Amino acid sequence: MSRGAQAHHSLSRALTRALLPWIAMLWVATSAAVGWYMQHELFEQLDAGLVESAERLLDLAAHDARNHQHPSERDGTLYRLEVPHSNLRGANHDVLLYQVVNERNELLLRSADAPLTSLPLPLKTGFFDTPSLRTYTLAHPTLPMFIHVGDPLAHRSAARTETLVSLLVPLLVILPLLGLLIRAVTQRVLAPAGLLAAELQQRDGHHLAPLPGQGLPVELQTIVDSTNHLLHRLSDALDTERALAANAAHELRTPLAAMRLNLQTALGHVPTGAAQTDIQSALQSLERLSRRNEKLLQLSRAESAAALAQDRINLGQLAAAVAQEFWSDGTLLQRLQLVLPENDDVWVRGDFDALAIALRNLIENAVRYAPHGPIVLEVTLPATCRVRDFGPGLATGQIGPLQRRHQRNGHKADALHQTGYGLGLSIVTTIMERQGGSCVLQSPPPGCQTGLQASLHLRPDR
Repeated sequence: MSRGAQAHHSLSRALTRALLPWIAMLWVATSAAVGWYMQHELFEQLDAGLVESAERLLDLAAHDARNHQHPSERDGTLYRLEVPHSNLRGANHDVLLYQVVNERNELLLRSADAPLTSLPLPLKTGFFDTPSLRTYTLAHPTLPMFIHVGDPLAHRSAARTETLVSLLVPLLVILPLLGLLIRAVTQRVLAPAGLLAAELQQRDGHHLAPLPGQGLPVELQTIVDSTNHLLHRLSDALDTERALAANAAHELRTPLAAMRLNLQTALGHVPTGAAQTDIQSALQSLERLSRRNEKLLQLSRAESAAALAQDRINLGQLAAAVAQEFWSDGTLLQRLQLVLPENDDVWVRGDFDALAIALRNLIENAVRYAPHGPIVLEVTLPATCRVRDFGPGLATGQIGPLQRRHQRNGHKADALHQTGYGLGLSIVTTIMERQGGSCVLQSPPPGCQTGLQASLHLRPDR
């Protein structure tokens, strides 16, 4: 599952959204097909009811004609008796009507809800439609008599509509439940993929352990095997790179010390002049190279998390020990100020030497970029150490790039003669990541007009 940007949808949600419209369309298409079939069957049954009703009613009308020879004056029909039909199959009083007529289409008999005038229909056996009725006409085999039996087309349309509604309305209830069911099933089926995604999110340049592959489907197992192979190769490459940097920096220590000794010896034997100036310049360059070599060693150790301990450390004592190193320089004795909590000790978890390297780099940066004014080293509860200077500070856009290696004051540091090499803050950031803390830069510090504040947030020891 995606844990970063929440705008990214999970695979389970995507499958649910993709399947539901297709299921709804399939349901609607199936309902339409079933509705068409049921309409066809319903109309056949209604037509069969018209035929059956016509046959029975025509027999009754013929019997009435033989027993009543005098016309009725009650409503203009020729016969007095109105044949009851409420008990005939398909002869519902609300939907079925009939008329009995002679060969001249004169009305002989009718149902109570039939028109008072004969329907304009052909006098032959068969089905016929009017704008409002579906009718069936049946001719008597011996008498000059015909019967028109019909039911309203509106009744058939209403029956068709009721059928479609009965098929589609459940969709409104079933579709949300089906969406929840699909979501639950896909989440359960895709749970191994979610666990695999969580494991992948934990992998970075400092955590390249193989992914667990137990109980995974075949498709995911292939991905895990390929990823583990890639992680193994990447881990080997990073180990080789770190070992190369550490070994190179370590091997350079002795030659650099020998060169410094030789240059210092030569400086004592060369008279004042151009040669002595050149030797002094060479010594300064050698000193810068030695500092850079030391930074490389620090960075190599910081990136190798195996050597970092997780001891219980008094952060105030750590800050005091680092400050004491800088107070040995007379120019920093008055500038570097140590601020500690008055009544409480601040205890944290970490590696004493690694955290000392981080603090030392922050103070060196402050000395380098704020050559005048105070530098404050402050320890605060619950587990924070801050280095604050009042120099020119940084622009907002420079703070992020500054914490990457070989970035100096927001710009590339690629010249040997520059004051810094862009490794200090990278070392601090790496150490804090290994110690489970963070380094936060603010420019200017809160309540100040200029300057830079670096805050180390560590893990408190409770």
